[in-house]
Amino acid sequence: MGFAVSDVLAADSPAAVERLLSADVVFHSPVADYTGRADVAHLLATIARCVHDVREGHGFLDGGRSATEFTGRVGDQAVDGVLIQRIDADGLLAEATLLLRPLAALRTAVGLMRDALAAAPLPSAG
Repeated sequence: MGFAVSDVLAADSPAAVERLLSADVVFHSPVADYTGRADVAHLLATIARCVHDVREGHGFLDGGRSATEFTGRVGDQAVDGVLIQRIDADGLLAEATLLLRPLAALRTAVGLMRDALAAAPLPSAG
C-alpha cells in the first residue's frame, strides 16, 4: 500500500527516510515541488521535526498509488493531513504529495519549515 506515514513523516534524520526513496523521487509540498533523493529526504526529515504527534488514519489504495489520512500537531495547533504516495516497481517511493489543513496550521508549518531550511538548507543549495 505504500509506506506508513510514520516511516515517511516521522523519520528523525534524512538517512532514516532516504532508504525508502527512489533516486528521482518527486515531493509535492503545499509550497513547492522538489526532486532527488537527497533533497526530498532532507525535507521529509525537516517536516518530521515540524509536524509532531502524527497518528495514521484510514488508507486508500489504487494500484501503485495510495493515500493515507493522518492527524498531528504543528506547534500547539491540530492538523489534518493526507499523504499521497506512488511506489515504483522496485518498491521505493517515487512520488509523494503532502496536503495539510486547516490554513492556520499550514501557515504555521510553512513558517517553521522556512526557518528550519534557512538554518539547514537543502543539499542541492550547498
